[in-house]
Amino acid sequence: METEHIYIGDEFADNYREPTTIEKQRQIRNRVNGTMTTISFFEEGFVRVNEVRNKKHIKEHTLELRFLSGEPVVTKRLALPFLWAALGIGLLALLVSFVLPMTSFAGFTFASTATFATMAVIALLMFVYRSEETHRFCTASGHTAVIALAASFGCIRKMRTVSREISQAIREEAGDYDTADVSYLRAEMKVHYKLAEMGVISREACSDGTSQILSKFG
Repeated sequence: METEHIYIGDEFADNYREPTTIEKQRQIRNRVNGTMTTISFFEEGFVRVNEVRNKKHIKEHTLELRFLSGEPVVTKRLALPFLWAALGIGLLALLVSFVLPMTSFAGFTFASTATFATMAVIALLMFVYRSEETHRFCTASGHTAVIALAASFGCIRKMRTVSREISQAIREEAGDYDTADVSYLRAEMKVHYKLAEMGVISREACSDGTSQILSKFG
């Protein structure tokens, strides 16, 4: 079990305190991969992402919204080869069921049709399992992904709704801060170091993120 609590502070906040008041919660149940993701929004300007898969606690991140970009990076993956395979094998099963009875192999009609039909169903299930849409939220200046919401068929619409809520919360929280300000940039660098220390991002991602931030110093 991997659990991380990351409280992102900044060096220009004098009265920092850990989030305690949950304003609202949203849940995304992905029945395809058995994942339940709970998004908690805090009045103090934090968001917590808790992920449980098959009743096993996978991870938990608590992040300060003002250091995130409000525009998620959206990627869509459709396992089309499995879909085409399912359609092709399904048509083959249908063809066999009509043609084989008129041949000397009529006794194998049921077994052959059932075999191809099963293969078609498996290919279709693989298409559903391998296809997903992911919304990734990155740090504002470092462009390092720290939140990833992945959804399969059946929960994509819900995930998009939650993603929009996170974007709105980030915009509301970050509206009063100048992301080009030196103090803000230094604080965001500390964020990346903390995330790497806790294992939320890799050392390489931390290095890339801090390099991006350093390039913005005038």
